[in-house]
Amino acid sequence: MQKIYVTEKDFKEIRAKGGLYVDKTKYIYNLFRDDKYFFLARPRRFGKSLLCATLSELFKGNRDVFKGLWIDSSDWSWQSYPVINLDMSKVAAPTATAADTRKGIVDLLLSNAKKLGIADLVIDTPYLMFQKLIEKTKEITGKTVVIIIDEYDKPLLDVIDDTPRHIAIHKELSAFYSQLKPAEDNLRFVLITGVFKFTQTSIFSGLNNLNDITFDMSAAELVGYTEHEIRTFFAKHLAALAEKNNTSTEDMIISLRKQYNGYKFGLDIDSQQLSGGVYNPFALNYVFEKQHQTDTWFTSGSPTALIKKLAEKQFKALTPQSLTIAFNRLNESCSPDDITALSLLYYAGYVTLKQYADTKVTLDFPNAEVAEAFVGKLLPLILEKSTSTVATITDDIRNALLNQQIDLLKDLLNDALAPASYLTFKKPNSNSATAIPQENLFQIAFYYLFIGSRLKTVMEDGTIRGRIDISVELKDVVYLFEFKMDESAASAIEQIKERDYARKFRESSRKIYAVGVSISSINRTATEITYEFV
Repeated sequence: MQKIYVTEKDFKEIRAKGGLYVDKTKYIYNLFRDDKYFFLARPRRFGKSLLCATLSELFKGNRDVFKGLWIDSSDWSWQSYPVINLDMSKVAAPTATAADTRKGIVDLLLSNAKKLGIADLVIDTPYLMFQKLIEKTKEITGKTVVIIIDEYDKPLLDVIDDTPRHIAIHKELSAFYSQLKPAEDNLRFVLITGVFKFTQTSIFSGLNNLNDITFDMSAAELVGYTEHEIRTFFAKHLAALAEKNNTSTEDMIISLRKQYNGYKFGLDIDSQQLSGGVYNPFALNYVFEKQHQTDTWFTSGSPTALIKKLAEKQFKALTPQSLTIAFNRLNESCSPDDITALSLLYYAGYVTLKQYADTKVTLDFPNAEVAEAFVGKLLPLILEKSTSTVATITDDIRNALLNQQIDLLKDLLNDALAPASYLTFKKPNSNSATAIPQENLFQIAFYYLFIGSRLKTVMEDGTIRGRIDISVELKDVVYLFEFKMDESAASAIEQIKERDYARKFRESSRKIYAVGVSISSINRTATEITYEFV
């Protein structure tokens, strides 16, 4: 089997070592052969850096490293251009000041100058050095220049929750990127990648001919792995993993699909169609290289800053009933102060496109890995408990439902929700038109708890006669939860039966429990939980 280099981002190095490379060159050819300025936003560790390294070698004309790939047999010109590579993730540490960022950019420009044979690049402000580097490169080589900027927003993301530093670093980067527009006559190609789309960076406002391919159908599979690519390029690794798990290849695919697939990046507004799903490449590389199914993408980078921003905007932003946003709002560039919670979640890769209708997109967790890991990170903050305590709570809830010990649920759920977090359970202002009913807050909390317990959970699960508050599906049993504020749990059971919520699950021959939960608005606890077969 070919070696998989899980963290290697250097295309040339992977090819030189004979490593496994999923051939994306047909997408590259179709997307980048004509226009000049491109921008692509994708979550971290989703293949952006490898794409940048591939394009760097392509525009240098290094055809040898592309032997055997699709583009080698195409009519690509293989003309050689000088390339300036700017990996902004290397500019400064997360604790950096604006001065540190400026110095990091200067060092990056000097490094590029050295590689291009330019020895007399005068140290000055970054934007003037950038201007001179482009001009001198064109002058010395007699060729237009290719510029590839990877993770353009990394210095800004590092300080997204620190407004003063963000403003200062933003000012530095805005001046630096502003040189791309006046340098247009000296440039052959520019690719800018990042996670978010920050306003006033001189990219989205200054480059009026920028081709933003973030939501283009043609770029939907440019990074990430399709299921066809997994079956083609990882065939031996897939077979070995299936054998190790004593299962068939098809069953292994089903398991991987549930855990790592589901990212949809493309949207055709005219037809209201979404692109097919792609797998998280970092996660799949790790699984196939280690021959072990584990969750690595989420834990490979802490979303601390994102969690803080979400806390400011209320955790209720992460519920199925509120994961809808106008597409124009999702697609626009924003400042940290006016970016929506849903935009934060989408661009960071914690939710993805699920549906488009009436100019709005509905978002949801892409797969089980992200849902379980993100809620696992969220729950300690919501419940005001340690991570280890939350892990014990969710394990106990999972075991109770697996073993059909519903009588244990009342104490388990009440213990989990005490003390009630002010972020989620503060009593709604009766004068507020936007206040969420307290009953719904408990519904949201239970949804988080069940997801965190690694259970297949759906909130507001639609049926032909209404919506189930929460459904939880296991291999042998289905639980249908209905919540009532200051009403009996029996009335909740009656609603489940009267509307025949169980109908949609009956063909599976699993046991189906109707579970009624009565919540006290005064004590803010589940005072009664009853259940029966339906």
